[in-house]
Amino acid sequence: METLTVLYDMRCELCRRVRGWLEAQPAYVRLAFVPAGSQEARRRFPQLDHAATLAELTVIGDGGEVYSGAAGWLICLWALREYRAWALTLASPALMPTAQRFITWISQNRWRLGQSETQLSCADGPAGDGCLIDQDIRSG
Repeated sequence: METLTVLYDMRCELCRRVRGWLEAQPAYVRLAFVPAGSQEARRRFPQLDHAATLAELTVIGDGGEVYSGAAGWLICLWALREYRAWALTLASPALMPTAQRFITWISQNRWRLGQSETQLSCADGPAGDGCLIDQDIRSG
């Protein structure tokens, strides 16, 4: 496997931040990011339920393998040099149920978690006037 394509919700602040974090990590497998539900995603992966890809992280392997939800998050960690061992541990039969519950909770609360980060990060100045998150959103 050379590349994993990650379909992420670009409308979600938390999702954009996680994308930035993933891109900054040394990786064994390249991660390519495509906005979920976009024309590019629909063109490249017509077989997917694109409404579902907006609801939970979906990752597609070179061979067409599809990982969603907890499996999607774990395959992203597996691709990273410093987190592969964590991914394998969390995917074990003993820990996978806990990992699934945690990831489901994060996914269900991602809008609120993203807002909390924005409010905390922008506490020192009004949005658009020195707010780092607002600048991040405008710059890409």
